[in-house]
Amino acid sequence: MAPFLGLVSLLCACFFLVALPVMVAVFAWQDRRVKKLSTGFLTAVVMLVVFFTSAVLLWSLGTADWKLSFPTTLEASVNAEKYGHAIESRAERIVVWLLIYSTMAAGLAGAVTPAVWYFWTRRRRAASAPQFVP
Repeated sequence: MAPFLGLVSLLCACFFLVALPVMVAVFAWQDRRVKKLSTGFLTAVVMLVVFFTSAVLLWSLGTADWKLSFPTTLEASVNAEKYGHAIESRAERIVVWLLIYSTMAAGLAGAVTPAVWYFWTRRRRAASAPQFVP
């Protein structure tokens, strides 16, 4: 099960680091042409921001006893000869932990954002509709 979770987190990280910024750019270009904010653009931006924000928060709060910097941790997670197996193993766990929890947080934000946007716009439309009093 652990290799499967590692593969899923790697694929999700590739999605958040490569595909989602492209999606944000495409939605921004499309929304600029139409001059209307779409749910897809809003959801993509929220997911991207939550992914990186949660990764930064998890790194700063969750690795208090870890003395290596983030780039060094990434290097140590794949280089056992230079850093030793104990540090490599811990670095791998930290990187996978960051990816899994950041992906979960961004997925949750991506699931909640369209619902909140729908109810927000529905409420605003209802408030701005003319009220007929008999």
